[in-house]
Amino acid sequence: MTVIKAHSPGTSQIEEKDLGEEHAKRYGRHKGYKKGSYVLGWKIQPRTPIQGRTKYRWGNLKDLYPPNLANPLTCRIPSLIDFLETKQPKYFFYTLEDWDFENDSSFPVEKELVYKTLMYWRLMLFTGEIEGQESKIVQYYLNTANKIISGRMPIFGYWPYKNGLVHFYKHGKEHIFSEKNSKSYSITYNPSAPSLFYNYFNSLIERLFQYERDIKLETNLLKKESYWIKVIKSVFEKKEIPGAVVLKTSFNYQNLNLVVASYIAWEHNNYKLNKNEPKFKLLADWKQIYTIYKEVLFLKEKKPELFESEEMVVTKMNL
Repeated sequence: MTVIKAHSPGTSQIEEKDLGEEHAKRYGRHKGYKKGSYVLGWKIQPRTPIQGRTKYRWGNLKDLYPPNLANPLTCRIPSLIDFLETKQPKYFFYTLEDWDFENDSSFPVEKELVYKTLMYWRLMLFTGEIEGQESKIVQYYLNTANKIISGRMPIFGYWPYKNGLVHFYKHGKEHIFSEKNSKSYSITYNPSAPSLFYNYFNSLIERLFQYERDIKLETNLLKKESYWIKVIKSVFEKKEIPGAVVLKTSFNYQNLNLVVASYIAWEHNNYKLNKNEPKFKLLADWKQIYTIYKEVLFLKEKKPELFESEEMVVTKMNL
């Protein structure tokens, strides 16, 4: 690895030459470059080879770049650094294409940046901050990321979904979760990123919270059902609304948490299974989803460090 020393008046001619060549190779030059300057006048030159690689739609667009990402000052995943520096989504997709899933735990900082990017785009849709063409672009980004991850994820016994849930399958005596779960298959939260489901569940609560106050004191369940069905039909887009039969038979309208749990269960049951996943239809219901949410709340209270990374600021250099 080449170590670049800080430029100073006392730097030798050899060091200045090496420094200049390193910067030129890394950033390139343009007409605004001024001799002797190693900060001003440099044009970023991405490191990731892109010849022959997939050309993603809107891959050069910078407008929807997450503003809360910090450069970890590491070169361990060049395509990720290119994404952070150029703000072009195509390098985020190349990061997913190149990701070493077998050694996933060795890259906690980089993994967190990937999670933050996906969560930012996801929340943009649910908070209604964007619409029209921008909404279409973000949906494309999320679908593309999901396809790349699903296509490359090795079989660890579980298959992750974008809502933070996983389909878990037990193989022989191997069990990646606790032994209290005796089933050979189940739906639960992603053990590698419990904050994904936690944030997703809470984002739906925030989306519907303003409507709760008008029905919170109502005790008649039929009136609650009628009210929440109207809310769901008015808040969500047409393709996001469950059918009339599902709304009548599969939802629990007793309180906001159970409405959200019901919605996530319906949505999850409509996800297309990964092509490599065992062809066994795992169906969720509101009770199961709410139980998972309570488990994640307990986990957050017991091990808050698993969730603190959502708000961390990366300043440490990792080489």
